[in-house]
Amino acid sequence: MNKKKLFLAVAAVTIVLSVVILPAIAYFTAHAEAEGTVEIALGMSTVIEEPTVDLDNWEKHVVITNDGPESVFVRARAFAGSQFKLDYEGEGWSDGKDGYWYYSEILPEEGESAELVVKIGNVPEDATEGDKFNVVVIYEAVKVEYNADGSTKAPDWSMAAVIDNGGEN
Repeated sequence: MNKKKLFLAVAAVTIVLSVVILPAIAYFTAHAEAEGTVEIALGMSTVIEEPTVDLDNWEKHVVITNDGPESVFVRARAFAGSQFKLDYEGEGWSDGKDGYWYYSEILPEEGESAELVVKIGNVPEDATEGDKFNVVVIYEAVKVEYNADGSTKAPDWSMAAVIDNGGEN
């Protein structure tokens, strides 16, 4: 009887192992080969020209250039001390009513926006060269995305870059 039980046990183990091992062997031996290279772009790059400042008229002149490989939408905004009033104007630029001015055209690779003029108001009458104050211009760019029919989707300005510093502060 011992030989019969041993034979049944060996047969059962063999059946179980064949059911488990064969798919595992197939999984681990399946592979694919590829040749060649693929260039990977890790983002877009836009550049704001250092705004030229017209001290006679108290204006900053802003032009944004797209240096990246993708077409982008852009928007800009200026910040100054609360004592200065900022007014904007520029062909192709419109007030988004959220503090940003939006450029209406898509900036293709190597494309350049029309000039956005930021006029600085409430400048003290006795201001002289060497007086210091800051008017900071920032801008944002978002990649142009397309619908299935080839039309452009509305830009999604809520996207944010996520920076992982590896747990360091």
